[in-house]
Amino acid sequence: MRHRNLWGIGPSWARALRRHRVTVWVVVGTIVGFGAILIVVGPVSWLVAGDTVRDLHGKERADALNAVRQTVLTAVGGSSVLLGVGFTARSYRLSRRGQVTERFSTAIGQLASDKRAERLGAVYGLEHVMAESPQDHATVVGVLAAFVRENAGRTPLRPEPVGPDGQGAQRPLAEWGTAPAVDITAAVEVLARRPERFEARRMDLRSTELAGLPLRSFEFEAPPRLSRAFLTWADLCRADLRGADLSGAILNSADLRSANLAQARLDGAGLFKADLRDALLADTTLLGADLSGADLRDAGQLTAQQLAGAVIDDQTQLPPALADDPWVVARLADCRARRDPREAPAPTPPRPVPPPTR
Repeated sequence: MRHRNLWGIGPSWARALRRHRVTVWVVVGTIVGFGAILIVVGPVSWLVAGDTVRDLHGKERADALNAVRQTVLTAVGGSSVLLGVGFTARSYRLSRRGQVTERFSTAIGQLASDKRAERLGAVYGLEHVMAESPQDHATVVGVLAAFVRENAGRTPLRPEPVGPDGQGAQRPLAEWGTAPAVDITAAVEVLARRPERFEARRMDLRSTELAGLPLRSFEFEAPPRLSRAFLTWADLCRADLRGADLSGAILNSADLRSANLAQARLDGAGLFKADLRDALLADTTLLGADLSGADLRDAGQLTAQQLAGAVIDDQTQLPPALADDPWVVARLADCRARRDPREAPAPTPPRPVPPPTR
């Protein structure tokens, strides 16, 4: 006895239906569409026409009913078009989202490649994903930052006895021409030119080896932006950060020796115990920057006016020419008073001396 399903159709009929399912759907769709048209031009049209058309007779009734049918068909056709547009738009969004997801997955796989060229392509692929998909912005930033930390992590300094000057072990300064690997530099550049969107979390680049990092503003359409980034104990010695936006960044204990920070923004940045020896600070903004315990000895083109807007303390090491400057003395007293209200009121900083007239 042959097996039959609930509909009473045998296996041979089921196979035939599967082979001709497109034809079956076309026939069913045609029947449904024809039935819908009959309903529209019949009961629906009479319902829309109302008693006004029913009270007419002969040719007047036929003309009025035809006008109603045309109106109803036009409305149904317009609604169908709108539904089609909505369905097409939804399909497009789903298709595009699927493409973005596929590209993201491919880039993640390439980041783990042993070939630098593939890693470089993955970095730029993630940049495109971040630009096109705001909802993936935070994810891409987190992935690229993790990639930098994983592949350019700073080696811990082995403890050594403290020297006569009170300083402990000092890491040797990187040679001129030192720079991070190409893929690491590309990842940081992509992070620095990321779209300006709300970011709930800080970018995490702590304890990274970025000596000699080239991040010059004139090579970007807008100033490279590492604002609010975690750069605690990062090695940025000899980095070229001219014009970069580091406002609000956390650079505590960072190595910025011989870094070029000319015209950079460090407003509100945390530079607690940062090493800024021989760093170039020409026209660098330091409004509200925390320089407590920072080492600014031999810092180039640092002025008292810049320090007058920063936070300094007794452990801040300054160039000898600035340590006794009236602006700096007044600022230090002001910072002391803010830390301890029992201190005497801070003296008013002197006005800047006007330039000599020619």
